[in-house]
This record gives sequence, C-alpha cells and structure tokens, in this order.
Amino acid sequence: MSLVAINQYKISPEIIGISKHRIQPDQIDNDAKSIIKKLNKGGFRGYIVGGFVRDSILGLKPKDCDVVTNATPEEIKNLLPRTRIIGKRFKIVHARSGRNITEISTFRSSNQSNTKKSSEGLLLRDNNYGNIEDDVFRRDFTINALYLDVEKMEIIDFVEGFQDIKNGDLKSIGDSFERFKEDPVRILRAIRFKAKLNLNIDNKLGKDMKKLSYLLKEISSGRKYEETLKLLLTGNSQSIMSEMQNHDLLDYLLPLTKDFLNSKKDKRFIFNVLKNTDERYKRNKTLTPSFLFAVLLWPALINKTGSLNSKKIKIHNISRAANLVLKKHNQNCFIPARIQQSIKETWELQAMLLKIPEKSKIALKHKRFRAGYDFLLLREKSGENLGGAGQWWTKKIAY
Repeated sequence: MSLVAINQYKISPEIIGISKHRIQPDQIDNDAKSIIKKLNKGGFRGYIVGGFVRDSILGLKPKDCDVVTNATPEEIKNLLPRTRIIGKRFKIVHARSGRNITEISTFRSSNQSNTKKSSEGLLLRDNNYGNIEDDVFRRDFTINALYLDVEKMEIIDFVEGFQDIKNGDLKSIGDSFERFKEDPVRILRAIRFKAKLNLNIDNKLGKDMKKLSYLLKEISSGRKYEETLKLLLTGNSQSIMSEMQNHDLLDYLLPLTKDFLNSKKDKRFIFNVLKNTDERYKRNKTLTPSFLFAVLLWPALINKTGSLNSKKIKIHNISRAANLVLKKHNQNCFIPARIQQSIKETWELQAMLLKIPEKSKIALKHKRFRAGYDFLLLREKSGENLGGAGQWWTKKIAY
C-alpha cells in the first residue's frame, strides 16, 4: 500500500478501553484466550482481530474468534500443540481443541519481496510477515482492523474503525480500487457486510465494486462456491441477492440464475425461497447447500425440460437436463460432487411426488423425501399449479 494511503490514518493508534467498547472478558472464546496466553508467555504478542471485535461492539453474537500474532506459522506450530499450517497463498495456522478450530494468522507486511501478483494485480502469494503497524494496512475494511488485547481488554485502533462501526460506514483501508484488485473477493465481502450490518457504502467504493467485478472470473470456481454459501446461507440472502444484481456480480457467481431474474415468476420463486432460508437461519434451523442450489438453478432446469408440473414428466429427462445444467454451472462455480447428487435427487423427486398415489411408497422411502417435499411446497407457495400435490402429501405424512 502506498504511503499516501497510510498517511491518511493516525501514526499512533487510539486505545479504546472497556468502558467505551463494552466487550466483556467472558464473551471471549476460552480457546482463543488460552492461545493468546501461550503466545504472550512464549515471548510473542497475540490479539483477537476482525469479526469478533466488530460484531461484539455491535452487540451481535460473533461466529469466530480469530487470533493474529507476530509469531510466524512455524513458530506457532512449535509453541502450540494440535496445530497445523494450511494454505499456500496466505499461510495460516489452525489450532484444534475438541471440535473447535481457532484460526491464527501472522502479521502481514507491505514488503513486496515474497509477494506474487497476476497481470491484473491479484495477489497470488503473500507470505511477508511484519508487525501490527504493517498488518493493519493489509486488512480490507476499517471495521475489520481493530485489535483486542485480551490482557488489558483494550482495542487498538489505527484507522478509526471503531467510529466507522458506530457510524455504520463501510470504508476501505487505502484506495478501494487497488484493494479490490489485490483480492476481488473483497467485493463480495463488502456486499455481505453491507447486508448483514446495514452499512453505508460511499459512491467511490460502490463504483469500484462495479468496475472491478470482472476480476471475479480470476477466482477459482471452488472458492466461488464457498463464497456463495457465505453470502446466501448467513441470514441475509434476499438483500444480498439484490445487491449482487445491483453491482453486476451474478455474471461471475450465478450466471444461470441471473438469466431468469427478469422473469416475475422465477424471481418470485427464488426470493420466496431466500426469504424462507433467512427465516430458518434466524431460527437456527438446518440449511443445506444442495437445497439452495436446487432453487437457484431450478429455472435453468425448467428451461431445458419444459414444464415440470405434470404426471407425464419422465425422471430420466430430468436427470439428463440436470447433468447439462450442473455441467454449465460448474464451469463458473464448482459444486462438489456429493452436493450435485443431492440437487439432482431433489429435482427428480419433483416428478415422483406428482405421480400420486402410484409412486407414494417409493417417494416416502427416498432419502431426499423431505427436501423434495419442502421444495414442492415452496413451488406451490410461489403460485405454481401442481394439482394439489402439496396438500395431498401434507395429509399423507400427517397420518
């Protein structure tokens, strides 16, 4: 990052005490506290950074408690038991305690000696280590660049991130155009934070997101799949889908879905299901990637098969069309094979569930029956005429 970008912030950080940030020690994950204690005892410095600090300030329940330190991955591994180094592009350490995994990263430096970029400016490798003053300027947004010292219960703030959280502003650290070029996934993170936290995005940030959306094609198809799940399975999928439309992002994540959002019928179905998904998330109900993608790609399947609201539809026709749709989608955003199989079975059940009562026994024994049944009900709820099949099945399983 340029000196100009760095100089817009304070050289010495603001120290925010517990009376102001109001994060209590008992809110902090015990594993993270134990890791930091061992790092500090071993002659290093450890802090909690990112989403935990941000969400705790906002009074939200944080999902993760990430640790950052001046110890290198190798030093962390030597100091802490049950740890392993993962990643090539950005080396980090995973520390396991029971079923809990704590992510530990090393302070990054702005030094370019061990950094590799693509012709577009995308960071391909970045394992230059530095200190906290370097690290803060390698982070994406000011709201994610607050460091919590768990011994003193103080937040270290170099970039006025605490005030941005209070004001509800999403701001890039440094020039957003350059930061998005370094890692286009930051564009998706901006969308997610805006929707999740109801943040304001200024004009430049919004314009840069649109200008550089094409760089998402450089991201691996597997990573795009994971990012899509983060966007749409975390309780804000309706607003995120709208934001992705507004910022021209669907071409690079869900092109087969984008093609059908101009249809009122298809858009109603997709957004009804997204609403249902958000409600399930808020009630801590199970959310499955296969069901989500079965919905998002359903209009593309219908486009291949024609109407699927008749008893006459053949399962093998659905299966053949499903293979074509999934193959095309996977060119852009690769869905794991086991998830693809679940999607196909949910779709194939739509034919079976319409063949009542003759296929009822087979359908009830199918391992995807519940997903297929729920899918059928959501189709009816969106206005599709399925001859009362949903009501028939609801009565059937009630007995």
